[in-house]
Amino acid sequence: MSKFLLAAAVLALLAGPAIARNIAVPANDPAATVTVPDNWKFEEIDYGYSAMSPGKDVFFSVEYAGKDKIDAMMKNNEDWMKENGIDGSVKPTQTEMTFGGLSGTVFRFDTKDDDGPTRVDFVLLPAGKDRVIFLTLWGSTEERASHAAEIDGIMNSVKAIQ
Repeated sequence: MSKFLLAAAVLALLAGPAIARNIAVPANDPAATVTVPDNWKFEEIDYGYSAMSPGKDVFFSVEYAGKDKIDAMMKNNEDWMKENGIDGSVKPTQTEMTFGGLSGTVFRFDTKDDDGPTRVDFVLLPAGKDRVIFLTLWGSTEERASHAAEIDGIMNSVKAIQ
């Protein structure tokens, strides 16, 4: 009987919906939507939202801008790296990837912060003819691995609103 109850409890947990927050960026006239786990610390920032994993070891943000503001957005994020003790002198690798069905450009910095080796990804995704979505993901490879399912869920949930 106890095996049956245990199996039923596991199935109930697996069948239940994941607890997550759906976000429109910006809230009025959204350029994109993204889903972030409820247990991540979430806050509004100037051009979107940021979230931290429960252990504060992985940072994620989603922002939007007009296509004419991409250079300014990259500069703002380079300043953000300095403010957070991330070595921005490393030249990023640039690749094309797909996120939630959107083709985007990833700028990956394999660098270091105050805690040692870390990785920062800046992702640019199209969001209509005049807007872009800018994603930032920061954490060491070990920290990212410990939150891999949550990160995959976030990244695959990004949807541009055309």
